Amino acid sequence: MTVVELFSREPAENLLSALCLKPEKLVYLGTRDVMTDRRIAAVRSFFRNRRNAPTLRFLRVAEGDYAATGNAIEDILREDPACAFEMTGGSDLILAALGTAAVGHSFTMFEMDVRKQALRIIRGGMLPQGALRPLMGISAAACVRLFGGELYESSYTLSGKLPEGLEDDIQALWRVYGKAPQTWTKECSRLAVLCAQGGGQGLSYNGEMPEKCARSFIDRLRKEKLLTAYREEGSRVSLRFRNEHVKRTLTRAGDLLELWVFLAARSDPASFTDAVMGAKIRWTGEERGTTNEIDGLVMHGAVPLYISCKIGSVPKEALYEVDSVAARFGGAYAAKVLICGHLGGSESARQALRQRAADMEILLIENVDALSRPELAEKLRKHASDGPRARLLDLK
Repeated sequence: MTVVELFSREPAENLLSALCLKPEKLVYLGTRDVMTDRRIAAVRSFFRNRRNAPTLRFLRVAEGDYAATGNAIEDILREDPACAFEMTGGSDLILAALGTAAVGHSFTMFEMDVRKQALRIIRGGMLPQGALRPLMGISAAACVRLFGGELYESSYTLSGKLPEGLEDDIQALWRVYGKAPQTWTKECSRLAVLCAQGGGQGLSYNGEMPEKCARSFIDRLRKEKLLTAYREEGSRVSLRFRNEHVKRTLTRAGDLLELWVFLAARSDPASFTDAVMGAKIRWTGEERGTTNEIDGLVMHGAVPLYISCKIGSVPKEALYEVDSVAARFGGAYAAKVLICGHLGGSESARQALRQRAADMEILLIENVDALSRPELAEKLRKHASDGPRARLLDLK
């Protein structure tokens, strides 16, 4: 089977049919201004060393040259009259030339819905119309590479093995957080100060702690066995954490929400095909010194969700952070999400942030402590599948 892709600026549109239909040959047809050397190299790199990768061919035509475009289509049809044309991408000129060619030929034409991972037949053929799942073809790292970047560091990946007991630890920490979410950051910062200045090593710490944690907070930690020892003597405190991971999470307040989001994605493998948390991205090419960080990058098939997690206060700058990273490394299909606890501030300030998020097509998930992992996963899946514009229409 041969699929002819009308080349697009959006990588997902150039890859989806190949991943779903697994053709033996893949012909890309595009104008020189769109099918650049860099984009061709990115596609070649994506398929390099992939199992059962198709044979690739790239045909470039000059922008505005209708005759040359028509001739290129005729050449393709002479070589393989049974080929199918995927029409999601492509310029108006190429689409017009393809329409002209369709008058004298009976080839198949179809398009792909990137968000729904579905195929729609426009004309002829015996292709499997409708949803095409599961799609496991585009990893988070591959998505970043397609946009000229490199994912060079991350805390957790969907394909990696979780540390023993991690899920139970996070579940216990989340129960503690859920009892008083608005004080979580303050209480964790107090533990962080103790660990930074107190004596001890490994999991045990002791030292001066003029501003102690609330007794209710300590009691919840001990009830969940997250602290295996705790003692106060005047202004001094000594304690022992259950394990290294619990210590890290309790002294880095924001880590808990990132891990909760990660476990939510991990719990729904039918919807999320890859996920990385604590992602660090390096720009490649001319701007080698430029880097970006994002709390989470989750793949829903070919759609990347760029996620910012704010367990404490939420400045409006957080919206611009997730927006800029998604625009640079996600393209038109990127879904943007800001997940937070309580927004805080005045009602007018909260409303202004909500409106700004809607205007920027960012899904704002508030009061995350009230959501179970399946509920959170469903919100993320729906945002990736329906797209931000669908959500904004629902709000009106």
